[in-house]
Amino acid sequence: MFPREYRGVAFVVGLFLVVQIGALALVPEFVESGYQAVENPDDPTNSLVYILAILTMTGLMLAAFRYDFDQAIRLLIVGVSAWLSWYVFSAVLSPVAAAVPALAVGVALLVYPEWYVIDTAGVLMGAGAAGLFGISFGLLPALVLLSLLAVYDAISVYGTEHMLSLAEGVMDLNIPVVLVIPLSLSYSLLDDGADESGET
Repeated sequence: MFPREYRGVAFVVGLFLVVQIGALALVPEFVESGYQAVENPDDPTNSLVYILAILTMTGLMLAAFRYDFDQAIRLLIVGVSAWLSWYVFSAVLSPVAAAVPALAVGVALLVYPEWYVIDTAGVLMGAGAAGLFGISFGLLPALVLLSLLAVYDAISVYGTEHMLSLAEGVMDLNIPVVLVIPLSLSYSLLDDGADESGET
């Protein structure tokens, strides 16, 4: 690998660590604030509910991409980004004050979706979602969910291949579902997109 590629790998590892450490740091605040999503975290049927939600959302996204409702998906993901960011910011700010930076995340994604905006939103989403999942799943439900997701991933990538269709659908939406790993700080996702549009 070239030095730039090493920096890219280091950036990926850094993002991963920030998400994980951030999630762990948020857990006590989330517990204290009562953000637990289910009444009994040790109930294994919680995993089935999440799997059904994932399958439903997958179907809706595939339909949206097929019938050219891409922007609806973009708005939905941006809204979810702002919502999860609110959870993160509410750990250090009052609920009302946390709405300000959370809305700023959503607006930034809509107005100026540069790579660092997308990655920042992705880190906030990841830490917030991981923290919420962490307090909402006991050990057994978590194992059940991860096992079911592993099977689902294998089927969706190597069987039906609809996961590849989803990935293709979100690539051009500039949303924090797929993070951007630049090999240079001078890289501009917006300029790159503009160049590709000009070539077509």
